[in-house]
Amino acid sequence: MIFRHPAPERPATVPETGNRWKRQIRLYLFYRFVLASGLLFGFFTGLGPAFLGRNDPQLHWLTLATYMVLNLASLLIDFLDAGNTQSEYFFAVVVDSLVIATLMHTSGGPGSGLGILLGISIAFASQGLSSTGALIAAGIATAAVLTEEVFSVATGQRHHTAYFTTALLGLSYFALAVLSVELADRAQATERLVRQQGRDISNLTALNEQVIQRLQTGVVVVDDQNRIKLLNDAAWELLGRPKAAIGDLLHKIHPKLALTLERWRRQPTSKQYQIHSQTQTKDLLANFQRLGPDTGSQVLAFIDDASRAAAQAQQLKLASLGRLVAGIAHEIRNPLGAIGHANQLLRESPLEGTERRMTEIIDRNTRRLNQVVENILSLSRQRTPQPKSVLLSHWLHELGEEMRETHHLQKEQIQVQPPPEEIEIRLDPQQIRQVLEILVENSVRHQHEMKSELLIVLHGGIDDSSGSAYLQVTDNGKWIPSGVVDKIFDPFFTTSNQGTGLGLYLAKELCDANRVHLGYRPIPTGGNCFHLRFGPEATGTQS
Repeated sequence: MIFRHPAPERPATVPETGNRWKRQIRLYLFYRFVLASGLLFGFFTGLGPAFLGRNDPQLHWLTLATYMVLNLASLLIDFLDAGNTQSEYFFAVVVDSLVIATLMHTSGGPGSGLGILLGISIAFASQGLSSTGALIAAGIATAAVLTEEVFSVATGQRHHTAYFTTALLGLSYFALAVLSVELADRAQATERLVRQQGRDISNLTALNEQVIQRLQTGVVVVDDQNRIKLLNDAAWELLGRPKAAIGDLLHKIHPKLALTLERWRRQPTSKQYQIHSQTQTKDLLANFQRLGPDTGSQVLAFIDDASRAAAQAQQLKLASLGRLVAGIAHEIRNPLGAIGHANQLLRESPLEGTERRMTEIIDRNTRRLNQVVENILSLSRQRTPQPKSVLLSHWLHELGEEMRETHHLQKEQIQVQPPPEEIEIRLDPQQIRQVLEILVENSVRHQHEMKSELLIVLHGGIDDSSGSAYLQVTDNGKWIPSGVVDKIFDPFFTTSNQGTGLGLYLAKELCDANRVHLGYRPIPTGGNCFHLRFGPEATGTQS
């Protein structure tokens, strides 16, 4: 489909093509100047065809000299932007028609072949004129050569007529005009389409950049050398706000993500990788995808906050846990209560030796199973956090006193190290207290062999680097084996025959619900540290 556009308005209505129109008319004017120079040079040196100016040499060179002057004037006007484009085209066509018709007259008429030069001028001019203007230009050229033929025959300068040849020239001028206009319109339509597509691509690129930057999912693109090609704001935040720039190595800003990517390169899969952090950064979920067919293509990495993904799945888990809890309540708790009650009655009977030992085993395992039920019920009854401001020092001292009594520890075995200044933290006291109780109980249970030597420290403060409040529970016990560190927050995972495997899982769930990052790291000098990091919005200092 051809999008036609009136030529006179082209430069005005399509300002983007102004330079192209200017270049086109200058090329036309420069062609005319070269043509005039060549004809003059050929005439005066005798190197041109012999028929040039043979009928009237004086008129021939005067016409060429005038043509040269007019061409220089047209070029000067164009370079000074002193004229109108349409006027320049029409003036050039009129001058070319008169000059070439005169040169035909002085060189033997249409048989000289100079009429072809006028066809080239028509083709040039029609590129910048409207359809009507191009036809008028062709009409002027046809009238000029026809007038020359009539004048030559009428004055007796030529005794044979060449009206047929002249008519063919005129017809060719009209054909060239129509064809040039059509080609110009096609070129203009194509240019408009390409320009529009360029704008669409530019807008789409800008839109893609905005979408990628506003995604809550982190997006990182790396090349085959693991150099960063793209890093959106979410990825920068999830990776700990590194001092990274496009072109830096991924290993420089997040070694564990780089190692995970290398593992994926060796064996590409569509599974999601979980990257556990032993520092204060967030646990991550990452999956990878190549952007090309070969192994050297760039790789696109999607990164998510594991705690956020867990929060999104929380509603589904709570629904499943609700059904599970209902089944447990009906199928386990009632019979368990009956077993415990019957065992209590049995223990009141006069039993000795093995029989009493058996009742103790029943009692211990009944209490253990009841604890499993209680933990699962705690998960299902998890309420929405209700944060309020608490004074960290006072709150930690109260908590330390309660835990000493609960676990029958000496005063020096649970120490509280509050910050030097009074800090206020916005938290849900009940739920965070439950988390700390689980962590202390976990230390006591797993270090039961050295309970008399156990030292637990509750510590809180504000991180100087991030400005976020934190709480720590440390002990001097044995390290958690490195092979199971990544599993300690999984449900029902335990390394103790006496444990249920739900304590740390429940602590992690409570922290996620309160937007608190719970992590573990071993202490290099010996011992374990569980670290709770709060967001900046939860931190305040009381003056």
